[in-house]
Amino acid sequence: MITKRHLRKVWKNETKVSEDYLVIISKELSMKISECKLDSELRLSHFVAQLVKEVGPGMRMEENLNYSVQGLKSTFRVYRNRPELAEKHGRKNAINQKANQEAIANNAYAMKIGNGDASTGDGWKYRGRGMIQLTGKGNYLATESIHANIWNENTSFSSSPQLVAQPKYAIRTAMIFWLKNKLYLKADKGASRTVTDSITRVINKNTDSYGQRHEIFTELYKKGIFKEIFK
Repeated sequence: MITKRHLRKVWKNETKVSEDYLVIISKELSMKISECKLDSELRLSHFVAQLVKEVGPGMRMEENLNYSVQGLKSTFRVYRNRPELAEKHGRKNAINQKANQEAIANNAYAMKIGNGDASTGDGWKYRGRGMIQLTGKGNYLATESIHANIWNENTSFSSSPQLVAQPKYAIRTAMIFWLKNKLYLKADKGASRTVTDSITRVINKNTDSYGQRHEIFTELYKKGIFKEIFK
């Protein structure tokens, strides 16, 4: 059984990550650990390592879109192709221009992962949330039926996307993503950088944190944080 004690070894900042959050998350993980294919030390370590990088040490449940102008250009193709939009939407510290995070989401995610064009507001409505940073209308919709099958609970994430930022659904949607994409099969291949990279590629293909994710996994696995659960 996974407990808050195990998770506190991962999210150590008691000021930023409450006991209540860890209790909810550990309970949800324990209830469906087998059904969601997190039923080995290797699988769980790979899974949690990815979550750590997705939500950070403070367990931020909503995507941070506070990009500078240059950050937009280097991260999103639409802003590389339209630098004038990057100038308009990106953060400029020198002149105290804040990032227009809603506009960034709507443009960066337009016509992707089930979203409509920028004018629909889908990018902002379905921005990254939860512990795997579920993004895009298509992913929110796809998660609903799987959630209903596993938890026998009809929850409309597409009509109430803010639910995904709540700890119960934040961890459930992450578990669904893991299961739906069969990432457990990749995790079963071992503890190498090649394996962690293959998982990262599915979760966040364009991230610059491949190396960091492997380091986090290696630390969790070598310390045996979840080892006793599977004795």
